Amino acid sequence: MLQKKRHHFVPKTYLNSFCDPKGRLFVYRKDSPQKPLYVKPDATQFRGYYYSQPIPEGGQDNNTLEDLFSTIESKWPDTIARLHRRESINDALENLFEFMTLQRVRVPAARDAVESILAQTVKDTLNLLHAKSELPPLPLGSEDLLNQIQVSIDPHMSIHAMADISRGMGELYSVLGFAAVHNSTQRPFLSSDNPVLWFDPSIPFDKQQPYRVNLNEGLVHLIFPVSPILVLIGATEYADTYAQHGLLHTDAPNEDWVEMINAQICRFAYEAVIAPSSSQEDLIMSFTNISPVNEATTIRVGQSMATVHQMVFGTRAAKPKWDRK
Repeated sequence: MLQKKRHHFVPKTYLNSFCDPKGRLFVYRKDSPQKPLYVKPDATQFRGYYYSQPIPEGGQDNNTLEDLFSTIESKWPDTIARLHRRESINDALENLFEFMTLQRVRVPAARDAVESILAQTVKDTLNLLHAKSELPPLPLGSEDLLNQIQVSIDPHMSIHAMADISRGMGELYSVLGFAAVHNSTQRPFLSSDNPVLWFDPSIPFDKQQPYRVNLNEGLVHLIFPVSPILVLIGATEYADTYAQHGLLHTDAPNEDWVEMINAQICRFAYEAVIAPSSSQEDLIMSFTNISPVNEATTIRVGQSMATVHQMVFGTRAAKPKWDRK
């Protein structure tokens, strides 16, 4: 069996919609935004063996998850074509939500956050054992050694978390209504390596934090760019209309609204913004030092400790590499 090595976390079938007439797109890496890549979809948004899993008899399974993802991705071209034609896709909403969910749970932004939480759990355990004098004394002059330890996590662990994140998104969808918003302005929608995003719109833009919403009360907005001329919007305000009529179509009101959507897309981008042209570099550059990352706050409670994890807009930290050997 042919072993699949190049595992795309943003699938080619999605990236194809953001290509220019030459079949290429611009990839603005947040680590080097002044030098965008101008590439074909096959040459970007992948990692080697990113969804490989160990097997009990030794070795690793490189194909099972990729094959599963491909099954979901195969329905996307027809779904997006129908959306562009403003057709009703109420008979295919399952395909839409499967694809959208996959584009949140499979990406490095989600998986790195999970691995960050697991790494902090290891650090908390070490600090707790040290506080209880259950570890050997630290060397003189190295009292802060435990806080400097780098913990690497087996990436297979964040694959397991994908199912839990998917279930959480199901709860999110249950409070939202959805609309397909078509863009006839001269400003195209952007996308990213983390294209599914949501936030609390009742909070001012500069105070919002990624994915931090209250599903039981308040407002929630979700954004998923489908192509340069189409974005899927989920909103609590749409819930009643959506319950009656399903997904409806509407139009972007103006370029300012499109730019507001693109600003959210740029700051939710994890490592890269994806663009069909180089026309919005100023906006892209303004968010190059910002990504959605996990923030851990540890609180000591007597002889124990508690750690609160929450997503914030901050700077990505280098992740310690896991040695598979």
